Amino acid sequence: MTKLSKVQEISLIGILAAVNIASRIALQALPNFKPVTSIIIISVMIFGLAFGIKLTIVTTVVSNVFLGMGTWTFFQIFAWIIICLLTEIIVDFYKKIKTDPSLLVMSIFAFFMGYVFGFIVSLEQLMIGGPGLFFAYYTTGILFDTFHAVGNLCFYLVCAPISMKIFMKEIKVF
Repeated sequence: MTKLSKVQEISLIGILAAVNIASRIALQALPNFKPVTSIIIISVMIFGLAFGIKLTIVTTVVSNVFLGMGTWTFFQIFAWIIICLLTEIIVDFYKKIKTDPSLLVMSIFAFFMGYVFGFIVSLEQLMIGGPGLFFAYYTTGILFDTFHAVGNLCFYLVCAPISMKIFMKEIKVF
């Protein structure tokens, strides 16, 4: 985890949230195939849990102003916060064994987070209509969760090596 000044933190959250928001809007024709989850995972790995949670909230609220705000917004935020927490657990584990997680390990992790996200967002239906609605909604959405998982894998493989180099280089300047 890298320590940032408040100005750096706000600036980076603004830039990364803008990328996330623009990608959610621009790629809305491709269901669940967006870099948002991968960018959130990478941000937690580099800047820590609190940064990832702030990025999650800004990304979700602002993008949903354009894409549609509803009760699902809270579940999206909750799902990405759970992903932030799971990412932090993995990062802490690798710190204890004094190594960094490999690109392959984190790509597989990002893949599975597509299913975690879908399951958590589907919990909204459990609260609204009970177990029957949840089961129907969740099973119908597994294909979309798979799109999300594959997208996470692809975007993580592309974004992680590039963004980590850029962020680490820029951080050293400050």
